[in-house]
Amino acid sequence: RSRDAKEGREEMIKFLILVNKQGQTRLARYYEDRSNMTAEERSTQEADIVRKCLMRGEQQCSFLEYMGHKVIYRRYASLFFIVGVDDDENEIAVLELIHCLVETLDKYFENVCELDIMSQLEKAHFVVDEMVINGFVVETNKTNILEPIRVLDKPT
Repeated sequence: RSRDAKEGREEMIKFLILVNKQGQTRLARYYEDRSNMTAEERSTQEADIVRKCLMRGEQQCSFLEYMGHKVIYRRYASLFFIVGVDDDENEIAVLELIHCLVETLDKYFENVCELDIMSQLEKAHFVVDEMVINGFVVETNKTNILEPIRVLDKPT
């Protein structure tokens, strides 16, 4: 999408959540304004989305509707990557974004697993933040995404 927020365009990505097979959130990033919701409402909504994704069988598609949003998810090993987007977004493009995120995390953590996300949550957030800003995808090149993170890793 070439239009930005200054032109009245809302964010493409509403949220990105990583959860394990038990439904425990390991990383969550929200791009839409949720200030009108209480913490309990936000938690309930997230749990509902996660539950709907985890309950679906492997033979079902990875797209579902939830409260006017499309939810696209994909499971990699023990982690589910769940992304909520506008109703008019391309599901396949979002699956590609999820795959790019997983490949980038794999490259950084050298075969990423749930423990890597838990023990180095800040680094996982850095990777997501290099890819998505204010709900817009800004970078998908793995080298470009990891370059500033690797600079931070260098001893001073």
